[in-house]
Amino acid sequence: MKFVSFNINGLRARPHQLEAIVEKHQPDVIGLQETKVHDDMFPLEEVAKLGYNVFYHGQKGHYGVALLTKETPIAVRRG
Repeated sequence: MKFVSFNINGLRARPHQLEAIVEKHQPDVIGLQETKVHDDMFPLEEVAKLGYNVFYHGQKGHYGVALLTKETPIAVRRG
C-alpha cells in the first residue's frame, strides 16, 4: 500500500499538481495539507474523477486538510 503526503498550498489553484502525483505515484492514500478551501467549495467532482474517496475539513483562505483513499474506509472519525 502506498501513501503520499503533499502540501498542496491551495487545492483549487493546483488540481494539475494533484493529477501529476496520481499519475506518477499511483498512491492508495493521499494526505493533503493547506487545501485552503472552505468545505462548501471543495472540488469533490474533480477529486472523484481521479478515482478517490475524499474526506476533508477546510477553512476559507488558510489551513485545510483532506484525505483521499482508493478503498472505501470502514469508518471515518473527525476530531
